[in-house]
Amino acid sequence: MRALRYHRYGSPDVLEIDELQELSPAAGYAKVRLAAAGLNPVDWKILEGRLRFVPLFRGPPRGVACDFAGTIVGLGGGATERHVGERVMGSLLPFGRDGACSEYIVVAYERLVSLPREIDDIQAAALPLAGGTALQALSDHAHLAAGQRVLVIGAAGGVGHFAVQIAKHRGGHVVAVCSATNVEFVRQLGADEVVDYTRDDFTQREDRFDVVFDTPCASSFSNAKRVLTGSGCYINTGADTASAISAAMSAVVARLTSRQRAIPVILKNGPPIWRRLLDLARKGVMHAHVRTISMNEVGDAFRAMATGHGRGKQVVRLD
Repeated sequence: MRALRYHRYGSPDVLEIDELQELSPAAGYAKVRLAAAGLNPVDWKILEGRLRFVPLFRGPPRGVACDFAGTIVGLGGGATERHVGERVMGSLLPFGRDGACSEYIVVAYERLVSLPREIDDIQAAALPLAGGTALQALSDHAHLAAGQRVLVIGAAGGVGHFAVQIAKHRGGHVVAVCSATNVEFVRQLGADEVVDYTRDDFTQREDRFDVVFDTPCASSFSNAKRVLTGSGCYINTGADTASAISAAMSAVVARLTSRQRAIPVILKNGPPIWRRLLDLARKGVMHAHVRTISMNEVGDAFRAMATGHGRGKQVVRLD
C-alpha cells in the first residue's frame, strides 16, 4: 500500500511516498480503506520535530496526518458495534508512527465513529481536530451565549472558519479578524463585522468582548485584556509549546488577579465531540470549506499552512 511518510525530521522536502505491506487488524482493531485525510498545523509541526521531546512520542519513520474518513474493510475480532462496509471517521493519536495519508490504516474500534449518509468523506476528514477545537473552545470553555460578543482571530483558517459558524449558531455577535484577501470569505461565513489586521489593530477598539478566541496564537492575554469585558475570557489554542505555556501561565495569573479569564484549550479529541460535530454538520450549522489535494501536494500544503494565511481546510483525497 502507498503511504506518505518521512524518515527524519525536517522541512516538507523530506516527505516521500513509501510502499508498505498491508497490516491485518488484531482483536479490538479495524482495518480501514481511507478515502480522505485532513491536514492540520500540528502535522507540519510534528514533521519539523517540534514535539520530539514529548514523553511517549515516537520518532521517524512516521506517517503524516491524524484526521481521516474511510470504510471498514476488516475486523480483528472482539466485541464491537462496527461492521465491514461501514463508513467511519476518526483521528489518530499523534504519539504513534502511523499516519492518515495512507491507503489503509489499522485503528482501534474506540477511535471510530459512524458517518451519516449526508456527510461525505472529504467533509468528515476536515472536522475532528479543527472543528473539535472550535466547538470545545466556544461551547464547553467559553459557554458562549446568545447576544454575547466574540472576537475570532484567524477567522479564515481551519479552526477560525469553524469558530465563526459555531459562534453565529449560538447567537453570538461575531467580529472576525483576518487578512485583506480573506475579508469577503469570512463575511460569507456569517461574521457580523470583519477586521483586516493589516489595517486595524483590534486591541485599540473601543468596544468590549465577552470572548476573544485566538486561533493562531497571534496575540496574548495581556494584549486582549483591554478589549475584554470585566468577566470576559481569552482562549488560546496552544498551537505550539511556547503559546501553550504562555496560556497556562496567563490562566493562573488571571485567576489570581481579576474576573477575566485566560483559557488554554486542551482538546478532548475523541468520539463524543466527533458525534457533536457530525450532528452540527448534518444539520447544516457548520460546513468545512475545503481544498482537496493529492499526496504529492502535501508538502506544498504544509508550506502554505506555515505562513499562517490559509483559508479553510486542506484535505488529501485518497480514494
